[in-house]
Amino acid sequence: MKGNKLIFSKYKEERIKGYKKLIKEQNDSYNPPKDIIGDICEAMLAQGHKVSKKHAEAYLRASYAAFDRRYYMDNRR
Repeated sequence: MKGNKLIFSKYKEERIKGYKKLIKEQNDSYNPPKDIIGDICEAMLAQGHKVSKKHAEAYLRASYAAFDRRYYMDNRR
């Protein structure tokens, strides 16, 4: 999060650039568990949505980044 001012922007385009930077940085530090990815695919299928493992992993990375941003907005700013 350090040095990533774009993620806190009030403009959507800049926030997207900030998310891209954050997810790129998190690729090394956060790897979603593979068994959870499979479980998410099954749960989504139970709801009527066919989701690939790649999409489930992307969802986990995006949700991790979104929660990270929200935490820093609420507690660190």
